[in-house]
Amino acid sequence: MSTPEITPEQAVENLRFLTRDYLPQASWTVGGALRFDRSLLTVNNFLSQMLVVRQFSNVAGAPPCPWSLDWFVQRRPLAFDAYCSALEAYAKQNVGVILVFDNPNLSEADLENPYCLGLVQELINRDRVRKNAVCVASDALAEKLRAAAPRLRIHCHPNRLVMEKGKRTPALYNKLAGLYDRVCLHPADAVKPSITSALENKEKFDIIINDSCLRNCPVRREHLSLLADMRRAPYDTELMRRRSDLISRVGCQKCIPGELAQKASCNLTREEASALYEAGFRSFIIQAQQFRNEMTLLWDIFQCMLDYSPEISNKASLIATSTMAEFGKPSNSMPSGLRQFSFTNYE
Repeated sequence: MSTPEITPEQAVENLRFLTRDYLPQASWTVGGALRFDRSLLTVNNFLSQMLVVRQFSNVAGAPPCPWSLDWFVQRRPLAFDAYCSALEAYAKQNVGVILVFDNPNLSEADLENPYCLGLVQELINRDRVRKNAVCVASDALAEKLRAAAPRLRIHCHPNRLVMEKGKRTPALYNKLAGLYDRVCLHPADAVKPSITSALENKEKFDIIINDSCLRNCPVRREHLSLLADMRRAPYDTELMRRRSDLISRVGCQKCIPGELAQKASCNLTREEASALYEAGFRSFIIQAQQFRNEMTLLWDIFQCMLDYSPEISNKASLIATSTMAEFGKPSNSMPSGLRQFSFTNYE
């Protein structure tokens, strides 16, 4: 007996139960772009074709440049043609690219950097799906880009809030929402009803769902300043030592089973994420800048986007394992260190 055929619309409706009880209409921005492109493209291709009810709206990231930060080692610059190819690859999957310029400590000279300005121009030129944007941590950079590209969508990065010297209040957030197209909440503020309930246009705010810093971190601003200094002087070992001492002093990267504290980090629990959704927030971010490798990001993509309620946890596990199986598929090309070279028959 043959199985009756169903329409694509019916297939989507049949899958709705996978997200019905966990952020059903959420929009997802996934970090790691321009670092882990092969993995992000593979995962989103599988989800958009096979799952449909969960897929990426945008990816976020930036090549190493004076406007961005690296949390660990200072990565080497990305070749411009590779950057352009990545933009095109995401556009083919109908995914927007958000360039993340998370360095809040920029000088006047930094604002004129030709490489950074070229990245923005290509982002605009290759905006095939009309989703591309930039996310900045500097008001001065935002003003620079508004003057250079009035139609460019500009988001406010949470590092802008980290460096705020005054108290972070609903009034501050509402003011920023009037200046920027979108505003990302400071990760520690997402669980403060005194702030989230007083935001006027909740549809303009983004929520980071997996920030691993401490909710009450006393050195987050100092840490960012050190990262900005390291971008300017990547071989200064004294800066590296100071960063290591800072992290050791706070102890945020130490995992001692007997001393684990509930909700110590800014990672949102499922209850907290669901409460924010019920309050009217729809845009969630899975960050990647705090991860050293892509396997940690892949784990968080599935943990954050899928519903692991006991009654459907087996199906969430099947989706995760099936997606990861895409990486082991046979290929008709062999890996080679010569793939960036071109060969001709000319002498």
